Amino acid sequence: TATFATLLRGLAGSKRQENARADNEQMLPLELWGYEASPFVRPVREKLCALCLKHVVIPTSRGSANRDRLIERTGVQFQVPFLSDPNTGVELFESPDILDYLEEVYTA
Repeated sequence: TATFATLLRGLAGSKRQENARADNEQMLPLELWGYEASPFVRPVREKLCALCLKHVVIPTSRGSANRDRLIERTGVQFQVPFLSDPNTGVELFESPDILDYLEEVYTA
């Protein structure tokens, strides 16, 4: 099903975004907390790939100990996606906010 979603979204994230910063590949890996089936996590993963940003996906599927770790870390009810950027110290929720942040910081 992931392949179908990618096809329907015009192969989003499958090629480098033209205005991606040239030094994105040298950045520290970002942390993306979420789970595969979340329609809110997918656009963020695609944007990270399109910007050629190294990232680690921390799975938070139902029953995962990582869910509890995320709640403990953020102090809020479970919510994904959650992005942590060690390059800037920024941590945030909400797909639209994350996408805006990535565009603002990692494009030229």
